[in-house]
Amino acid sequence: MTTPHDSLFHFTFRSARHAKAWLQFLLPAGIAAAIDWDSLAPEKVHGHQLRLRVTDIVHQARLRANRSTLVFVTDHKSYADPGTPDQMLDYAVHLRHRSRQGNEDPTSLVVSSVLYHGKMPFRRDWPIHPHLQGLGPDIAGGLAGLQPTVVFLLDDLSLATEESIRARGLTPLATLTLLCLRFLRWCSLADARAALDRWSDLLLLVDRDAGEPPSHDAVAKIGWYLLHVTEIPAEELHATFERILQRPEETIMSTAEKLRREGEARGEARGEARGEARGRAEVVTNLLTKRFGVLSKDIVDRIKVADTATLDRWAERLLDAKTLAQVFAAE
Repeated sequence: MTTPHDSLFHFTFRSARHAKAWLQFLLPAGIAAAIDWDSLAPEKVHGHQLRLRVTDIVHQARLRANRSTLVFVTDHKSYADPGTPDQMLDYAVHLRHRSRQGNEDPTSLVVSSVLYHGKMPFRRDWPIHPHLQGLGPDIAGGLAGLQPTVVFLLDDLSLATEESIRARGLTPLATLTLLCLRFLRWCSLADARAALDRWSDLLLLVDRDAGEPPSHDAVAKIGWYLLHVTEIPAEELHATFERILQRPEETIMSTAEKLRREGEARGEARGEARGEARGRAEVVTNLLTKRFGVLSKDIVDRIKVADTATLDRWAERLLDAKTLAQVFAAE
């Protein structure tokens, strides 16, 4: 299910110039210098299952030295998902397989990256694979080391401050997008108002930007995201945008009216939160089943009705818990 976070991320970073600034920040300086960034362009993704998850956040570029193709595949995570490494492996395998089917460049290189902005820092030490349990540390460790994996670049926004995001030197839209993803969904109404005022310089630069995507669409998308994840009233947000942009602003109220008309507005935000909780509940259920075997109906029902904060807490406990009781302790 697409969330407002997914929508904003894809809107900004499917554009090559915004993706370029972010990828240059993530890559080691030597590798970044070896890439012909003028050749960076979005790429069509083929393969039904891959399209369902990646959509169009795949870019191609050329290496300066030998003109080899470099394929960048980027995933976005708004919550802790232990399936991330396997997903990135799936993407990389698909893209390498596809490149071998072509005639011009059968040896494309793949660079995988993940933007994460959950509440807690991203953890790579998820629970041991269930098939390795009970084998003893030597055998389990040896087999674990032989399992296929992929190394991916990780941008963990939960560890970033507002100052550090601004200091990255990205485009105004990329910077504003990362700030919105990092902070807004955790903000109180007062904090959201203060953040928007602090970021007014970036919003103004986005509005004056002559590049792609069109500035009008970019401003509208930021406003749309604010309507979804904050409690700032539409009328107040409209007035704030007009004050910051120093021009009439037409999209906030029309967007709010459309949301109300379609029965969305805050109800949609709550519905999307429930959808996000359902996705996390499925992840927690699968992990518990792999770790402890078939779950009782009571446990499954308990997971289904849990909120996202509780599900996140249970997922964290899974890393160290030896019994189901330890996962659900004091709940």
